[in-house]
Amino acid sequence: MRRLEREPLFETPAGFDEPLEMLLGCHRRIQKQLETLKRLRTHLETHPVDAQASIAAQNVLRYFTSAAQDHHADEEQDLFPLLEARIDDAGEKARFAAFRARLETDHRALEAAWTRLRRPLEAIAEGLPRSLPSAEAQAFIDAYANHILTEENALKEFFDRWLGDDDRRVLGHAMAARRRRPAP
Repeated sequence: MRRLEREPLFETPAGFDEPLEMLLGCHRRIQKQLETLKRLRTHLETHPVDAQASIAAQNVLRYFTSAAQDHHADEEQDLFPLLEARIDDAGEKARFAAFRARLETDHRALEAAWTRLRRPLEAIAEGLPRSLPSAEAQAFIDAYANHILTEENALKEFFDRWLGDDDRRVLGHAMAARRRRPAP
């Protein structure tokens, strides 16, 4: 008798033993939060700040003030230095250096854009009558979408070509440790 394969009822996130999948999964969660931000922006164009808007703002704030920052730290403090140490081909090293510089520049721009959005989102999350600067929100959404596209176009190749199993374990442990920090 043949078993029918069923699609799972829910998506299981990758674990720290799969650091690349963890990083890519973070991109999917960022995209979901960007969709929430889009819907919030649209909602506030025709509605006052209400319970739905407040909850949406809380979710976006929670994600971008912790998980997204951890994601950038995973890359800048652990993944990028590890790749830099492993790449031994001069041409690949130069290509990676340009890739890294672009992503780190993107991270600084995203952090600056987030700083401009955070205050209005905090007020909305508290239920205060505030507007969400539409142009700032769209710029943040677009910048993150472009960043993810740039990153995913090259990251898997670098990762697969230059990192071995031991490197992946080290990276996974570092990512897990970053998330075990004590709560403020």
